Amino acid sequence: MSEAFHGAEYCWMNGSVVKTEEALVSAMEPIYLGIFEGIKAYVEGDVLGSGKLNFIGWRPHIDRLWRSAAVNGLKITYTKQEMQEATRETIKANGFDTNVYIQPRIWPKAGKGRYLATEFHVVIPTWKFDTLLGRGNPRFGDERRYMVSSWRRISSDALPPQAKSWANYANSGLATREAARLGYDGAIFLDSRGFVSEGTGACIMTVRNGKVVTPPVTASILESVTRGYFIEFIPRDLGIPLEVRDITRVELYASDEAFLCGTGGEVTPITSVDDNRLGDEYPGPITTRIAEHYSEILAGNVEERREWLTPV
Repeated sequence: MSEAFHGAEYCWMNGSVVKTEEALVSAMEPIYLGIFEGIKAYVEGDVLGSGKLNFIGWRPHIDRLWRSAAVNGLKITYTKQEMQEATRETIKANGFDTNVYIQPRIWPKAGKGRYLATEFHVVIPTWKFDTLLGRGNPRFGDERRYMVSSWRRISSDALPPQAKSWANYANSGLATREAARLGYDGAIFLDSRGFVSEGTGACIMTVRNGKVVTPPVTASILESVTRGYFIEFIPRDLGIPLEVRDITRVELYASDEAFLCGTGGEVTPITSVDDNRLGDEYPGPITTRIAEHYSEILAGNVEERREWLTPV
């Protein structure tokens, strides 16, 4: 089984590093009421075994975890600095010297009044991952057929899509299973108004006539840290125009390129949507430029973006 499903040998739980297989809780725990965050640490200079790792976007990710807790009525009983030190301790315990995925998780402890709980579990599992990025990476150019899901993205008057909570991902699960059943590699949501929202686990950006366009937060998207970075560096570093606005389904079909962006998916090119092939070249030239530059940022090779990195 993949390490992503069972975690590395050690995780951090409620104040100390423990073996992941021993980080057990009762079957009565209301984990479904929990929140989580996805954070990555990349090898400095992309030199495997260098021993130098950097978090990408630690502060905005951990700030979002605190916002998710506030929105969902949870309390994090540790400081942000304590969470950072706990993560470092966990990475060190596992002896990682390659790219690491970190997923802090918080949920109410079992007991009366689970919706009004005052005690919470805090767990930090980690595992290694293989990046899609880097020159010549064959996985980057894999063909990916996407469909527009019949399921709409959750609306903010039902659940808070801007928060990273487990409940929201039931929505993604429905769309992902639908896509798999129909033979597609993934799904794209429309929001309750019928505009393009996001993928099942990442934000979407399209390219048309040399301009990158991405939906606004009001399209029921997660407030993605990675998306925020892309909105900043694409026009400033690469000189590519970028616009944040609503996108119609027809515009999506007519795009020259499209890709997903997020902590997990990094930059994931999309070949077609509902079997409408996007553009004449795949992966598209702008998508490729963005991916290559982002890879350089993650490796610490772009001096003006070093502030986004925090040494592990």
